[in-house]
Amino acid sequence: MKKEKEAAKKEKDTAPDRTVLGAERSLAILSAFIDAPEPFGLTELEERTGLFKSVIHRYMMSFIKEGYVVQRADSSYQLGPRAYQLGKAFEASFDYADFIVPTLEKLVRETGESTAFYIRQQDQRLCLYAVESPESVKATVKAGSLFAIDQTSSAQVLRFFSVPGNAARSGGRYVCISVGINNPLSSSMSVPVFGAGNALVGAMTIFGLTLRFDPAASEVLRGKLLALAQELSVRLGASPQVYRQPSADVFDEAAAQAALTALAAAGNAQE
Repeated sequence: MKKEKEAAKKEKDTAPDRTVLGAERSLAILSAFIDAPEPFGLTELEERTGLFKSVIHRYMMSFIKEGYVVQRADSSYQLGPRAYQLGKAFEASFDYADFIVPTLEKLVRETGESTAFYIRQQDQRLCLYAVESPESVKATVKAGSLFAIDQTSSAQVLRFFSVPGNAARSGGRYVCISVGINNPLSSSMSVPVFGAGNALVGAMTIFGLTLRFDPAASEVLRGKLLALAQELSVRLGASPQVYRQPSADVFDEAAAQAALTALAAAGNAQE
């Protein structure tokens, strides 16, 4: 009896966790549909997930039964109405503040400077959230304030990275900086934050008094800001690959725009 108990315990300790494995496989299969432009079959699902077709097929039977996947007449698959309902439930309960504000607060604790998050409103930029520096002398901005799309670091981000595809055209540089644009005594650095579909959500910004805050010389701080933006983007639904070979180097918007214009001109000339 003792040997049987020991054998049973050993088997239990060494047996794989089927429940967790099943959940991971289910999520991998459903996640394969996120960036899919059109329905696809088992072969592409196998390529996207790394699972065997036979395994995928078994899971598909359950997904179809529960309405998370629909099988079309040509045997291809697409997400079903239950997946849509799940997405709508997420939208109804999702609050950007729950993710963005804690990140801004973390930046303030680690840098001592003020932070803000801007979104684009047509030809203006709106400060959606702001967290002030604890310093007695500091640069500040009020949440809800509207500003022009000018040459400030946040405006550079909103102008360039709001264009679809430009995240891959920045040469790995995502940190914009500005000094004394609207206030001769303040400086700032900003990075793009992306969300679902790798679309730009907004610009995350650190700003402070130029006397103690020099974004051009703060490579470590630029790297920290970029790393937090990458983490936040993934939490907001973006792909980790939306940032292509990211570095802490300063982004030059004028140079990037000139390169895109030259590329477009070359393409027109070939036509």
